[in-house]
Amino acid sequence: MSSDVAVNRKTTFTLDELDLRRAVRLHAFSGFRERRTLIRMAAVWAIAMAAFVGFFSAAGMPWPELRGHLWPFALVIIATILGASLGIPLALSPLVIRRRFKQDKLVRKPVSAGWDEEAYEAEQPGVHNRIAWRDYMKIREDRHLFLFFISDYSYQILPKRALTQEQIADLQRVLAAF
Repeated sequence: MSSDVAVNRKTTFTLDELDLRRAVRLHAFSGFRERRTLIRMAAVWAIAMAAFVGFFSAAGMPWPELRGHLWPFALVIIATILGASLGIPLALSPLVIRRRFKQDKLVRKPVSAGWDEEAYEAEQPGVHNRIAWRDYMKIREDRHLFLFFISDYSYQILPKRALTQEQIADLQRVLAAF
């Protein structure tokens, strides 16, 4: 980007079902980057392992035999935790998204979006918001979109398909400051 040419910081897009599916995927996987999520999952795993050992010890299973079953059970618990935390949201999201597109008329309307050094702004018919970058809880990006999290479960989607390469680079530069 040339220093004497300003980047257009505005775009208009209409979300589609694929944008929403990609957002759900990024949301689901982004939790695994957070320390508190990993700690919670480790705690659930430890409690399940303790319950397994406690139950079979109380039932009279000798320790050498019980020890032989720990690794397979540990793997089953890991698979169960991952299946529940990733599998359920990813499996159900297409159904939820299809239903949302049928019911929520606003999600199918064009969004006019823009940003500056201070905030992200999005506008649809009857809805306008301008949220300062510092007020977002977290921001995630993948090759398809940006997610701006207002809370753990509420986020705004900005698909990269609506942006030029210069706009993507500019937005990444602005976000790097926060």
